[in-house]
Amino acid sequence: MELQSESGVDSSNDDNHRTNMFFRTEVAPTLTLNDRFYIDGTFVLEPVRDPEPGDDLFFEDEGIYAEEIKLNFIHGPWHVFAGKFNPAFGFGWEWGRGIWGEDFAEDYEITEKIGFGVAHAFETETMGTHTLAGSTFFADTTVLSQSIIRGRGTVEKEDGGASNTEDFSSFVAGLDGDNVAGVDGLYYKLGYRFLGEGDADHATGGADESGWVATLGHRIGMSDRVDLDLFTEYTDIQNFGGVDGEDRDYLSGSAKVIMDERWNLTLAHTMRNIDVSGADDIDDHLTQVSAGYDFQNGLTLEAGWKNTEEDNVDDHIIGFLARYQFGL
Repeated sequence: MELQSESGVDSSNDDNHRTNMFFRTEVAPTLTLNDRFYIDGTFVLEPVRDPEPGDDLFFEDEGIYAEEIKLNFIHGPWHVFAGKFNPAFGFGWEWGRGIWGEDFAEDYEITEKIGFGVAHAFETETMGTHTLAGSTFFADTTVLSQSIIRGRGTVEKEDGGASNTEDFSSFVAGLDGDNVAGVDGLYYKLGYRFLGEGDADHATGGADESGWVATLGHRIGMSDRVDLDLFTEYTDIQNFGGVDGEDRDYLSGSAKVIMDERWNLTLAHTMRNIDVSGADDIDDHLTQVSAGYDFQNGLTLEAGWKNTEEDNVDDHIIGFLARYQFGL
């Protein structure tokens, strides 16, 4: 459960001098059927519509939707699943790198797809634990693409967009590992994505999307009281979103210092380059600094500052985040 508030304190666009306060909550139930089969899912409460320029928002346009519902089979090192799920591509969009560290990386997160996948984990004595995984899918165009409380509409095949094909022409493959080469806390991820062309008659259709990602991170125990988490990720995507001629690449990095398992200080930076055929390149960046405290009971509080430059608009934002995590 998250409560976040952010206010624009300086911007080259007057419409961005505004306050946005919102909830975001994830509920992730699991139903165990037997030793090998279980059903799990993720249900999300968050704003489901883009705000109007210049508007202050206080808990508006919040809706609930099913992000994942899938059947899982586990047997030894094998994991097979089918249903609605988020295909795994990179790590940069996960929270945990400050308040806003994942914002740009969420562009390339793949969510709400229908399909199936398989993963195989293997351990080595000296080279760490590694997992090889793959999945094939298409965009959810079922009733599960809707939201309740505040509606966001049903996704239709005619809407176009990458992977909106209603066939298994899209896939993700990846390899990740932890404690690599016997080094505690050293981890990596390599991934490739191919998202089939959607409706070519629609403005967002017209091309197959492809891309790759490489991630490297290291969790380091500096002393009995101080830990350091270093992270970097590079992503290159061609025909982003199924738009012919729009290529994007992202480079993200962060350093997080944790003191006494309670205090944290995080510096994160992301560069995003957008190259559109026949137009000027767009070079965006995001920098954030935040500090927080973990109460060791599921509650964490963070406050920080963010600077972004998007399409030549420069913004400075201050904000806070309260997160409470618990299990039943």
